[in-house]
Formats: sequence, structure tokens, C-alpha cells
Amino acid sequence: MKNKKFDFDKRLLIILIVVIVLFVVLQTVNTKSQNKYVSMKQDETKKYVYTKYQSTVNNAYVPFINIVGTDVNNVNNEIVNDATNYLASTDKNKTVTYYYNQSNNIVSVVLIYREMIDSKLTYKYKTYVFDLSNNAKKLSDSEILKIFNFDTDYVNKKMASIMKNKYADEVNNGIIDKNECDYSCYLKLRGISNYTDNANYYIEDSRLVVYKAFDVYSQYEEEKYFTRDDFKFYIN
Repeated sequence: MKNKKFDFDKRLLIILIVVIVLFVVLQTVNTKSQNKYVSMKQDETKKYVYTKYQSTVNNAYVPFINIVGTDVNNVNNEIVNDATNYLASTDKNKTVTYYYNQSNNIVSVVLIYREMIDSKLTYKYKTYVFDLSNNAKKLSDSEILKIFNFDTDYVNKKMASIMKNKYADEVNNGIIDKNECDYSCYLKLRGISNYTDNANYYIEDSRLVVYKAFDVYSQYEEEKYFTRDDFKFYIN
């Protein structure tokens, strides 16, 4: 019995050592991958994307993309132009914020603009995806889809499935009465005529994400139900 227990403990120890070694190797590879393009930063002491402007009045945060490249310079100028009115607003419902992600050679940035328009809490998204391995080129939608071997038909089908689940969830939570508003009615209510119209592509940890806003009505207090993640579609 002692020998059997010893052999079992020995096997467990070997398995544990193998797992630890694999973890260390993967962490090392990931670190090297993350650091490979550090020299492309304008300021190596800062992150690839960091907050350059902010307002405590409406919790607005405007990013600066800290990468050398013509496309990046153009985008930084575009961001400042787009965000100026939101940054200066004293209306807490009118604001701007952002997220970014680095996946190996890809850096993605999403700007989230929010304001109240005609009793609708309106979100607007703008995404930028750069390929560090190609002089920080800004990728087009088709180039982003090509990375995943997806086409717009595939994305459209995935988004349709997600929206149908959202409809079912809203019905279950009493936000929509299915006897008064079927799925076609629901799409009109949300201002969706095509799933991929005004879609914004983003890459997060090597996964394709689509940001797409739809109508949310403040008179029904729907903003208490919806968060910005409801406008975020993971395309697998």
C-alpha cells in the first residue's frame, strides 16, 4: 500500500511540475510578445493608450494613442475633434470614455460617446484597430474580418442570434410585452434595420467584437437595465 501511495504521490508531483513549467513558458512567450513592439511607442514609459484629457464634471476620458505612425497621428487628431464637445459638457448624461486592448501585434481602441437626445439615452461607438507589425497601419473592416476568416454574412447571422436572445431576455424581465411587440416590432423599437449597419469592429484578446448601438428610452427608465456591455457583441 505504501508503495502504491508513493507512486501516486510521485505522479501527482510530476504532473504539478509539468503544469508549472508550461505556465512559466506561456507567461514568458506572452511577455515577449507584449514587449516586442515597445519601441514603437512615442513614450516608452507609458501604455500604448492612455488618458490625455479628462473632466470630473461628467466623468469624461479622452485617450491618446501612444504609437508612432501616420495613421495613428491622424486618428489622434480625429479623436480630439470628435471628443471636444463631450469633454467640455457640463451635462452628466453627455460624456465620452474609452477602452483599449493589445492582442499580440494588434492594438484596438473603442471610443464610447453617450448623450440624451429626445428622451433617448444614445450611445455612439467609434473603433480603431492598428497592426503594429505593419507600421501601425489602421485596419479596414474587411482587413479585420480577414484575420478571423469571417465575412459580413457570418457576422450578421451571429448578431441576429444575439439580438434574438436580448429580445427574449427583455421579455423575461418585463421590459417588453411579447403580446404587444413581436421580434420585428422590437427591432423597429431599437432602431435596427440591419444588424451590421454602423457596426464597429474591435479585437479583444484575439476575439472579434462588434460594437453596435441601439435605441434606449429614458422615459421607460431603460437605462437602468442596459449597460454599455449590451452594445458589445462577441463574434465567435
